[in-house]
Amino acid sequence: MAVQEHQRPPDVVLVRWRSGRIHISTDGRTTVCGSVIRPDRARIPDDGTAWAEQVDCYNCAYRYTPPGYIGPTSGRDFPLKRECPAHPGRGQAAGSCHLCDPLVLRPQNWPCPNGCTDQLDHSPLSRYTRCTVFPPLRDAGPDGRCPDACESTELAMRRANPGLYFDLADSASMTCYHCGGEVCVGCQRVAVDGIFGFCVRCGDEL
Repeated sequence: MAVQEHQRPPDVVLVRWRSGRIHISTDGRTTVCGSVIRPDRARIPDDGTAWAEQVDCYNCAYRYTPPGYIGPTSGRDFPLKRECPAHPGRGQAAGSCHLCDPLVLRPQNWPCPNGCTDQLDHSPLSRYTRCTVFPPLRDAGPDGRCPDACESTELAMRRANPGLYFDLADSASMTCYHCGGEVCVGCQRVAVDGIFGFCVRCGDEL
């Protein structure tokens, strides 16, 4: 159940010891970590801060993590961080994923050698950026293969987009961009009969 910014569930009480540490209590008599609450040594704080972000007792927060917050793993996890609403239960903080903030992920190929002005067009989650140039396909011959030299998908994309990096599949270097047939794994230009094949020249060099 979601808890509003400055609201506490009716069964939760915050308790501040005179030492300054703030605990959680669900019955008003003992803290979640097991300490007995004495009125002369504790008080309920109300400084305007979100109640869950005031707690700094590790044992209390670990055993009773407030809804919508990440449970602590050490004493350095205070104040508690809000949980990413897009990844509930995964321990990911709000604002730390691309769904919360697209700028969290560092854009690839930036600044853009093609002249893009928006770095969001270079999301690393996309194999091809929005400014990617796809070269025109050549007409295939009667046999379905390129009448001249073939060109692998990897070579074609690099030729049309100099300076850009692409996270291409392994097959991009083994298949022709234009006719879709297999090409030499070495030079990526000569048509071969099977995948992982080498042309005569590349085979001799190996």
